Amino acid sequence: MSKEKVYDAEPSIELLGIGSSKHRQMKANLQRALSELSLDIPIREITDIDELMRYEVAGIPALAVNGQVLFQQVVPSVEDLSIVLKVLLSGSVNQKEEMLRQAALTSLNQRGNLMKNILVPTDFSPNAENALLYAVEIANKFGSKITLLNTFKVYSSAGMFLSVESYMEKDAAQQMLDAMKQVEPMLRGGASIESKISRGEAVPVITGLAKTGDYGLIIMGTQGASGLKEVFTGSITNGVMKATQTPILAIPNEYAFRPIDTIVFAVDEEGISHPGITSALVKIARAFEAKVHVFHQDIGSRDDGIDPTVDIFLDGVGHSFHYELDEQNINESINSFVKDYQANLLCMVRRRRGFLEEVFHVSATTREVFNSPVPLLILHDEG
Repeated sequence: MSKEKVYDAEPSIELLGIGSSKHRQMKANLQRALSELSLDIPIREITDIDELMRYEVAGIPALAVNGQVLFQQVVPSVEDLSIVLKVLLSGSVNQKEEMLRQAALTSLNQRGNLMKNILVPTDFSPNAENALLYAVEIANKFGSKITLLNTFKVYSSAGMFLSVESYMEKDAAQQMLDAMKQVEPMLRGGASIESKISRGEAVPVITGLAKTGDYGLIIMGTQGASGLKEVFTGSITNGVMKATQTPILAIPNEYAFRPIDTIVFAVDEEGISHPGITSALVKIARAFEAKVHVFHQDIGSRDDGIDPTVDIFLDGVGHSFHYELDEQNINESINSFVKDYQANLLCMVRRRRGFLEEVFHVSATTREVFNSPVPLLILHDEG
């Protein structure tokens, strides 16, 4: 049956919220995107609590187009809104797919500086040092600036001298200087490094800087001899993963950098909301000329397979699709696939109560460890 189908229903745009600053910013971005596209579509603002509940969103503000909730609790840029509106309001399914492809390529080109800035948190441990060495290799490939960030927190108690904080900061400064001296001779291709030392809790400091500093990637080490266990067990890495929209590259303990030639992209049956989600994956794959193997474990008759948007947003990168029909748990399936294909990078998408969260849930309840032997690139799709 042909996929060609014309959508001639009157388009609708609903802005869900209660007039917060984020709500107002989303409305302003939406109005600008509509204006740039020369679209005269009214924006229906929904503030009534009972009506908001009908949309079953996890938080506000949120945006729905033609009844489909696209963004929630985040303020999309004018660029991303323009891409999504062009796709969803086009005339046919075939046209939609072609426009999605073009939007993906346009977005990737416009995000050419995606790896311009890389944030590398450090506590000067061997694991953090290992992650920094890995970050140097990525920065050399893209000509990126690395920001090496150390955070410290002084917990006051009776009898504590004020000089303790000063001592901790001076100690951090010396260790930072030593780390900078070690890696500066390794930088090539326009890559550079700077340092920051900040007082405060690690997770909010890291995520706050990632948001305000225009970082395209956070590279962090994980602790312990169990690979990526710390990503899923309440560590700082896990806290950052849950609190940021910036892609995170988690480096297993003692993992030595190897050129990235094979990437496994483990996906569920959900689609990808916009091309910006996969931009980090696509740019890394292109830079290293890596092949991407898209892996999906079929869960039976209720499984819809791999959503077409995965194929669309990997356009321009060599990729193949693999379906696993296996009764073993998803952790074992992914690890087996990574080893079989000798991959040196694993990529997954984190959603609110989605695939990556389910992997964590299984690990936590069964006391198993998701111990991928290779670095894990975490993308975020809250749309």
